[in-house]
Amino acid sequence: MATNLWVTAMHNRWQQTTRLLLMENVLLVLIVLVVLQHFSPIKWSWRLVGCLVGAWLVLAVIEGLIAWRQQSERQRTIDRMEAKLRQMSSQQFPPHILLPQSDPLYSLAQAVNQLESYQKNQTRRAELQEKELMMIMRYLPVGVMVIDHRRQVQLSNPAMSELLQVSVNTVAHIYTKDIQLYALTKLIEDTITSGKNQRATITLTPAPNTQVVEASTVYIQGNRSQFQIVLMLYDITEVYMIEQMQDDFVSNASHELKTPITAISGFTETLLSGAKDDPDTLDQFLHIIADESQRLIDLIQDVLSLSRIRAQNTTMLTLAPLAVRPLIEQELAVVQQAIERQHLTINNQVDADLMITSDSQKLSQIIKNLLTNAIKYNRPHGSVTIATMVSHQTWSLIVKDTGIGISADDQQRIFERFYRASPSRSQQLVSGTGLGLAIVQELVNAMHGTIDVVSQRGVGTTMTVTLPLAASASEQ
Repeated sequence: MATNLWVTAMHNRWQQTTRLLLMENVLLVLIVLVVLQHFSPIKWSWRLVGCLVGAWLVLAVIEGLIAWRQQSERQRTIDRMEAKLRQMSSQQFPPHILLPQSDPLYSLAQAVNQLESYQKNQTRRAELQEKELMMIMRYLPVGVMVIDHRRQVQLSNPAMSELLQVSVNTVAHIYTKDIQLYALTKLIEDTITSGKNQRATITLTPAPNTQVVEASTVYIQGNRSQFQIVLMLYDITEVYMIEQMQDDFVSNASHELKTPITAISGFTETLLSGAKDDPDTLDQFLHIIADESQRLIDLIQDVLSLSRIRAQNTTMLTLAPLAVRPLIEQELAVVQQAIERQHLTINNQVDADLMITSDSQKLSQIIKNLLTNAIKYNRPHGSVTIATMVSHQTWSLIVKDTGIGISADDQQRIFERFYRASPSRSQQLVSGTGLGLAIVQELVNAMHGTIDVVSQRGVGTTMTVTLPLAASASEQ
């Protein structure tokens, strides 16, 4: 604006200068004529005077033309400057205005050129910052949405679209077209009403595909009644599920610990009240107390084992070459009494020459838990088959039983902590803790393997654990 005013002032100044120049020449001619007529000793003829006046007028016209031409050139320069300033205001940058240093407008042209260079640099800097911001927004794992005072969405990143499960339009629009969850819209409206930042934990989708976010709003006050709301959604589903698992674990562990303790306490109190005087009752109650004590010990050991597995770094594997068959025979010897009680037939089909590279302690725990499970839930006079299968990069341990089997619905949950497939499975001669398969799952994950279950009610169950045949150096 100031530059335009200066250009207008310069234009008016040149017009005034031209008018003054013409008036000065006319006035000078008149003065000369008066002097010649009254004071000159020579008698001037009108023809001579006319010639003189004519010559003077010609000179005046030439001088005026020169001045007009200069004024026109300056005016064109001023027009170029004005046009350049208009183009700069619309982010267009024409070539620089070049003038000789002798030109009166040289300093002004240099100033305009410098202004253009500065504006061009600022524009490029702003464009670069905008690109960097959009790049950050694109890959930011946090959902971000900017809402203005008209409740219109001005900005949104892909993470927000993913969390809301909608495609957010890039054109400004009312935010309720994208956000239709009451809890979230209420949070935004409370922020607008109170002018204060808000925070809440909101469930976007219900179970079984539960998605939980921590929603935060930031109120940014602008000029007068204008403001902006920045909505941020943090996906805390994993944290929420872990907390739920921890709560469930504590609840289930407390219940499982309470059951044997209550039995031990009750039967002990009964014995102390006089039942110990009956030999048959004493023997029966002592066996129950012993079984419940062992159940309590097993439960505590399983809880501690599971806790140690989760606390250890999964990359901390003690790897060494080992033979699989001797390891299986060792674990079979541990559960020999249970095998004899069930009158089970054991088919050990593992090749005696099979060598693998693995963690001996963890693998032994896997074998022990799978064998215990196959024996515990087998039918009397049934069988347990142990086999292996080797491929190019992996090997599989297969444990097959002829037990009661697992329903299709229960197969999805048998690796959950404290979960038992059905009441019939917990009423076997050997009671379980509900942690055996959960421990197997954790160990298999730590060893970078997989576990599969194939089962049919009344037929039996086959557990297949697949592990790397030889570990890489990075796993050691």
